[in-house]
Amino acid sequence: MPFSNNDQHALVRQLPDDLRFGEEPYLSEADFLDRLAAKVSYMLQYNSGVFFQLLYKMDVLEPKLRIAMQTEDVPMAIARLILERQLEKLEARKANPPTTAEDKELEW
Repeated sequence: MPFSNNDQHALVRQLPDDLRFGEEPYLSEADFLDRLAAKVSYMLQYNSGVFFQLLYKMDVLEPKLRIAMQTEDVPMAIARLILERQLEKLEARKANPPTTAEDKELEW
């Protein structure tokens, strides 16, 4: 599922710090996934407990994660799940932009 340059920057910004990489000129989806998979691989190897907490916070579905963990290229499979979920969130935010509360006391 291709994404624009603006989407790419939004995706990088919404990634947790441990998975974030520099905002560069537009990357292809394949290059984006490669960079994300490298971060996933590092986290799995050196900080798996924190990594699985991040996946939970990002709302990556556990049944999909179990399937990804059984693939030949686990980091890439998980990177695809992360990208898929982050794109879903991005599209939801575009479709439902925040509104301002009419009552100032209800704003938070």
